[in-house]
Amino acid sequence: MKTPRNMQTSLDDDMSIADIIHFFKSHKKMILICVIIGTILGGLYGNFTAPVYKGSVLISPAKIAGVFVVNPKVTVTKLDMNSYYSKEMFLNCNPDFYKDKDKDKDKDQDKDIDYDISSMVKASVTKDGDLIQLQMQNKNKTVIKDCLNSMVDDIRTSQNIIADPLIQLKNNEMKLAEEKLKNAEEFKVKLNDKQIKELKTNGERFSVDLLYTNMILFNSKDIKETITEINKIKTDLSSEQTKSADKVLPINIEKKSFPSPKLGALIGLFLGLCLGILSALIKTWI
Repeated sequence: MKTPRNMQTSLDDDMSIADIIHFFKSHKKMILICVIIGTILGGLYGNFTAPVYKGSVLISPAKIAGVFVVNPKVTVTKLDMNSYYSKEMFLNCNPDFYKDKDKDKDKDQDKDIDYDISSMVKASVTKDGDLIQLQMQNKNKTVIKDCLNSMVDDIRTSQNIIADPLIQLKNNEMKLAEEKLKNAEEFKVKLNDKQIKELKTNGERFSVDLLYTNMILFNSKDIKETITEINKIKTDLSSEQTKSADKVLPINIEKKSFPSPKLGALIGLFLGLCLGILSALIKTWI
């Protein structure tokens, strides 16, 4: 008599579960040893592994009259090129470069320095396109601060070289406009606008008074235009429109995710369990 299909499936499932229980009971010693070793090793790894820190900083590029001195995308492109960096900046970002080297034996080793800072510091433009973000990971917080500060100073210096003459030009325009306004106002004082009311309608007097009236009107218009020009230059030179490249906020440093002793022990436990089961299966198959 044949066993019904659903009953046969039920029996196979029972046997499978029973086999699994039997498997663990038969190899519990091996699995337990692997779990214990994995837990101990994981806990030790989490306890003795030095934390990795992640530092980041936002840089506001230099602007003049609300316009970038250098497009942020151009700056980021330069930061990805090794030729952009100096030896001093490289050593600020990688102070251990000479750690295992003998300077006395090879004085020309500086020629072989690889200024590949882009592999250590990631530069990018924020989504709005207005700020530059620098990110770096290192086990030493001081190295992160020194490196990022060095890069901020370099960006500020290089952009100020371009911005300073342009700012000076704006200041000169301001001085000229203020001098022009002063002269126009002094000239206005000298004019006697009362003569407008005494215009004659005959002969030479009418022509003189008409010329005099035009001078007054032109002077008033000149004063208004000069005041408008001065206000525009003041707005262009305001702190929001014209500024040097600088950090938006202080450098932010935080611990990157890494195994704590507790987490390391849990990871070790899981890996030990997997290794124990795998070892038991291999032993069974052999």
